[in-house]
Amino acid sequence: MEDDYYTVGQAARLLEVGEARVRQMLRKGQLEGERDEMLDRWKIPRAAVHALRDSRREASESPLRAPTIPAVDMLVVVRDLENQLGYMRARAELTERAESTLREDVERERKRAAEERKRADEERERADRLEERAEQLRDELEAERSKGFWSRLFGA
Repeated sequence: MEDDYYTVGQAARLLEVGEARVRQMLRKGQLEGERDEMLDRWKIPRAAVHALRDSRREASESPLRAPTIPAVDMLVVVRDLENQLGYMRARAELTERAESTLREDVERERKRAAEERKRADEERERADRLEERAEQLRDELEAERSKGFWSRLFGA
């Protein structure tokens, strides 16, 4: 008669869930079982465990459902995904900082180039003015040279 029943631990192993989940399914009526008050434990019929296990397999083999992953493996996957998410967030933040810095550098270089163009233009204007003044002085000198000695000496 005992061979016809499983304990909570045995049922949990067969169903690939935790013992707490098996107890929860028993309380909710999702799994058939009897509570032995004298021994303070559940007796779960073998047929009920096998039927639930088989129905779960059929459901997991359905093309519409994703394959089931044991809880331990799922925790590893979740932790790995959390690590990847943290890594990606850090990379995004670094990229954002780098872009911000580059934008600031570009703007600073644009301002510097504009100031240099302005200085170069001012220097060109100054050079043009000095060249005009030099030409004017050459013309005055040439005019003075063309005057005779006595005109230059006594001014006429």
